[in-house]
Amino acid sequence: MDNNRKDPTLSDEAATKTSYSLFQEPWWLNLASGGNWDEVQVKGDDGIAARLPYYVRSRYGFKVLAQPHLTPCMGPWFRTLGAKDSSQYSDQYELAAELISKLPPFDVFRQNCCPEWGNWLPFHWAGFSQQTHYTYRINDLTDLDAVWSGFYSGTRRLIRKAQKELEVVVSDDVDKLCDLHELTYRQRGQAMPYRREALFRIVDGALRSGRARFVYAQDEKRNIHAINFLVYDERVAYYLVGGSDRQFGDSAAPTLLMWDAIQFAAQRSAIFDFEGSMDKGIEQFFRRRFNPQLTPLNRIYKQKGLFGLARHLRDGWIALSGGAPHQM
Repeated sequence: MDNNRKDPTLSDEAATKTSYSLFQEPWWLNLASGGNWDEVQVKGDDGIAARLPYYVRSRYGFKVLAQPHLTPCMGPWFRTLGAKDSSQYSDQYELAAELISKLPPFDVFRQNCCPEWGNWLPFHWAGFSQQTHYTYRINDLTDLDAVWSGFYSGTRRLIRKAQKELEVVVSDDVDKLCDLHELTYRQRGQAMPYRREALFRIVDGALRSGRARFVYAQDEKRNIHAINFLVYDERVAYYLVGGSDRQFGDSAAPTLLMWDAIQFAAQRSAIFDFEGSMDKGIEQFFRRRFNPQLTPLNRIYKQKGLFGLARHLRDGWIALSGGAPHQM
């Protein structure tokens, strides 16, 4: 297995050819994980035939292979996915089995896989489990008039109103993004699920790479109502980080910024991804406002040894006591 996967000189073209998503590319993995990632590969006569990157971390003393924060999907990549004949399945099964066999010892494996890959059977055969998660996508950005017409009439009214009241500002002020993103969680009575330093590093690095865009909406008094952070390549533009100030609760700023992001993405990407969520409120916001296509993706996971036993006993105890399990 080569070690060139972390080489910052690896060309964009080479990285794109061995990934379904920018989140599987070395530049992103280095940025999001702080360099704490690795991958297994299978090579053929013409180079890499399959690869599976993973983020390495320790949780309660257990070794976890997962994905970094602010990285919606990873999972395996197979060069044969585009093959038209039936051999693509047998090829993938063999490649997947070899990838799995090369994984280092772990207590937990858990990743959301890119929607472009859907056949998780070889992982099932290897003892992994699966949950179906969803993201929301606009799959054709070539006709923005059609995209606009596909929005619900109430969404179009909100955007027109916001365009008269708010200004959209393109910015590279990462602290400003972090401040409002933190405020969004704080106003909900929640802690941000990652450290500010990690958020800053990822946003700053993505902006410097030229593959991201940060905008905010402000009123005439320069009060910031909402933020929107996008990462993109020629394949997909992803809405990655957002936030809004609840003191402007009736503001249409988030909707305005999303439309602005879609317009921007249409000049650079084929697909717009609102980023998946199983949260009911988020699903309703995306579906009711923008009419995207519900897109399934696989969450693949496996728990071994003492970690699996401890979680099984814990969940069983909670069920017996009338409670509901929570994620460790």
